[in-house]
Amino acid sequence: MSSARTERSKSGRPLRARLDRHAAPVSSGALEVGYLHVDGVRLRYARSEGTGDPILMCNGIGANFELLLPFVESLKGRRIVLFDVPGCGQSEASLFWPTLKRYAKFAVGLLDALGHTGAFSVAGVSWGGGLAQQIARDYPDRVKHLILMATSPGILMVPGRISALLLMMSPIRYFSPRFMARNASTIYGGEMRGHLGRAARYASKARPPAVHAYFQQLYAIFRFTSLPWLHKLKCPALILCGDDDPLIRPSNAYILAALLRDAKLHFIRGGGHLFLDMQSDETARVVEQFLVEKTPSTQR
Repeated sequence: MSSARTERSKSGRPLRARLDRHAAPVSSGALEVGYLHVDGVRLRYARSEGTGDPILMCNGIGANFELLLPFVESLKGRRIVLFDVPGCGQSEASLFWPTLKRYAKFAVGLLDALGHTGAFSVAGVSWGGGLAQQIARDYPDRVKHLILMATSPGILMVPGRISALLLMMSPIRYFSPRFMARNASTIYGGEMRGHLGRAARYASKARPPAVHAYFQQLYAIFRFTSLPWLHKLKCPALILCGDDDPLIRPSNAYILAALLRDAKLHFIRGGGHLFLDMQSDETARVVEQFLVEKTPSTQR
């Protein structure tokens, strides 16, 4: 069982995250931000008030949850839980054997510690899409919706462009805004093509991860494939993919949709790997429509 403890200020409120010069502050006053100890690791989380079961958001490799805020702010009225995995954002780095099953325990342990011990939806982007699939597999009685964005079934996938994949092997883009701006078009495609200003703004929100934590995440995803068991997942699933994503080819979205029992597939026009951030309103619209359609009226 996960052990958890919330750190609070003298006033009794959760401590607010203190971001360093590498990251922009949390921009939404509607978010509660604090820290919890889950399985002995200090994790930073954020959550918003709203209706319905909570949506647990799983981020991309090396990313801090600020990069998800445009989508969170566009998905109004929903209860959402964000977190930084160990070694990313302001969560404590830790030495542990990295598997997506272990990351899933951290994620659901965090939800439990926050008092969300019942049903929830899980959404994952890129690396976090693999984590979301693992959570849906390990906690089938609790996951009511699965939302997969810019992701694949794991290491056994239709590979993206070699130039983009090679640049993703290192976390240098999080440490160097200049590197990010120079290579964003190659890595992310879509909305980043020809827009250095967008790349700079995106880089300004990113916080460098612990280097060993980045390679822990790489190791975990290199040993992950959901192909043998995706067909066993019973929860409704939404798969979103950009039509100009150098990292995740559209073929992977078709594979996910074909294997999942109850899946809806949607392509974001002009979307690259970062459509969740760059086209947050459109993405939120599609997600909200899916949640409404796939939620029984008695639960709304």
